[in-house]
Amino acid sequence: MNISRSILILLIVMSLCVGCACNKKKTDTPSAPANGVLLYSQTNDFAFQLYAKADQDGKNLFFSPYSISSALSMCYGGAKGNTATEMAKALCFNLPQDEQHKGFKALQQQLNDLGKRDKAELNVANGLFGAKKNESLLLPDYLKLLRDSYSSEVYSLDFANAKGTAKYINTWVEGKTKDRIKDLVTEEQIKASNDGLVLVNAIYFKGKWLVQFDPKKTDKADFYTSSKDWTPKTAKTVQMMSLQGDFSYAEMPGCKVLELPYEEKDLAMLFVLPDEIKGFGDQLNSKSLQTWQNALRPQEVKVFIPRYKFELTLEGLPDKLKSMGMNDAFSDLRADFSGIRRGGGLYILDIVHKAFVEVKEEGTEAAAATAVIMATKAAPGPEQTIPVFRADHPFIYMIIHKPTNTVLFLGKYTTPPEK
Repeated sequence: MNISRSILILLIVMSLCVGCACNKKKTDTPSAPANGVLLYSQTNDFAFQLYAKADQDGKNLFFSPYSISSALSMCYGGAKGNTATEMAKALCFNLPQDEQHKGFKALQQQLNDLGKRDKAELNVANGLFGAKKNESLLLPDYLKLLRDSYSSEVYSLDFANAKGTAKYINTWVEGKTKDRIKDLVTEEQIKASNDGLVLVNAIYFKGKWLVQFDPKKTDKADFYTSSKDWTPKTAKTVQMMSLQGDFSYAEMPGCKVLELPYEEKDLAMLFVLPDEIKGFGDQLNSKSLQTWQNALRPQEVKVFIPRYKFELTLEGLPDKLKSMGMNDAFSDLRADFSGIRRGGGLYILDIVHKAFVEVKEEGTEAAAATAVIMATKAAPGPEQTIPVFRADHPFIYMIIHKPTNTVLFLGKYTTPPEK
């Protein structure tokens, strides 16, 4: 698989409305380092797993699995013990730590080198934003890892000025994403970090189609929100782009697959059009992706694609990762990130991911950013006797409107309900 295939895999989430399960099968990539081959595969595996967790019927979805993986891989670089084990499993990391980071370095270098050519804009940037108060605690080996393997910029900021720190980080993200991703982190998150740190990945892409759509042929058309119910009640009006030409295309059991190349030959967008979208995500994994790509053949195709633009936030990312087995990293008691700074005491407070995509006649623009907000454990207070309320026998409960002391709901719990 050449570099176009590897970048295609990165961009597939722009157009898929399907989910997946983790599959660790390698694919051939003669032009990439050995550790990079497996890295591409595991990034896809994580993408498909996360898609399955984030997919909701009738809801749009768009995110950058690469951005999320990169930001969390920087965090993973300082993880130890069970924290590292759980992170590796949830993120589909299946390389030794040093090879894992070398793989990200190789991939990031390939992406940024591609962006230096004249046919497309593609830029990846990483940054560590730490509290100046705890600057001396950061381990030199960890900072070296970030700089060497992630080309990460390192900043020391006054987290006591939470508003100013959030603004600084958000301005950095805006600059790296051409103002497409705004307000990634909040003042409240900086305050809650308790002089912790924020790890950020940002990715920006803009490319023109090799064969562009003619804006004069774009017209209003119906788009049915249900795969089976093609009636006026499911119809929405969209601006439908149209094009006829030779493209890589395949008709498979249950779906049609189309690849549209960009002017930058190493980039393309893959569209998968299932006969029925509901439940189709169960078919998406590395194996099915490879099957679809192998079936593609150049042929004349009439293409109709809506023109669209989305700005989306991937909600509840910490909970999704917990459901994938990554638990200790979020616990202020169990998290072990002792590889980041002396004295440890760090845990993941929150993970934020925002993404932007626009598909139009000329081409595609996409951007995403991920912030991993790491907090420090609060200093323990004096030991005291804590009362215990253990509702392990029948009890009364009520919901009260406190301003008027009105009991809005009242109940009695005597036995667990039958399932």
